[in-house]
Amino acid sequence: MYQEVSQSGLERLACGRTFSWTARRRGPLSVLIGLIAVAYALWGAQAPLDFIGAGNSPYRFLPWSLALAGAAARMWGAGNLMKNQGVTRTGIYRMVRHPLYLGNNLIYLAFLISLDGALVGAALFLVLLVTVHYPSMLQEEARLAREYPGECVAMKTTPRLIPNVFNLREALATDRFSAQRVLRNYGLRGFWGPVLLPFVAEALIALRAWV
Repeated sequence: MYQEVSQSGLERLACGRTFSWTARRRGPLSVLIGLIAVAYALWGAQAPLDFIGAGNSPYRFLPWSLALAGAAARMWGAGNLMKNQGVTRTGIYRMVRHPLYLGNNLIYLAFLISLDGALVGAALFLVLLVTVHYPSMLQEEARLAREYPGECVAMKTTPRLIPNVFNLREALATDRFSAQRVLRNYGLRGFWGPVLLPFVAEALIALRAWV
């Protein structure tokens, strides 16, 4: 039943040949979109947000907060994730099916809107989400449905990417957070996002004056 639901409508399209190709190459495609963002930050009409310079922007806290929230979502998800042991249904997984993708997307969004402005950054983010991350999530769900069909029936009631905040109490009650799992699942990687974001933006502002 779960497999039938996951293959309907847009999901069937996203699992098609073209989208499967992009999902398998999500690393290079993510880098390509990042390079486009950097190129626009250097030569586009709008300069990156100034985080720590003399002309710092009053809006700088929004993308930085997004990056920090993304890092926290990744860490919470990694601390509960039990790879190859079934479908994880504890902690943040009660609120969202793919907390690691949620974290990554928040960090990507923070960088893109910081470097390229709201409109261009949001457009690049949508390209990344629709062509790379969304098909990757569907492929992961299809694999879990094959390996753990019974457990996936319960998972399908949880939102795929936008957390259900009303399930926060249940998420906290079922939490099985482990620091060992955080390290094993690379859950701390996401914190490079909020740490590097201001410095990347400042570096591009400085480079922009030379190109």
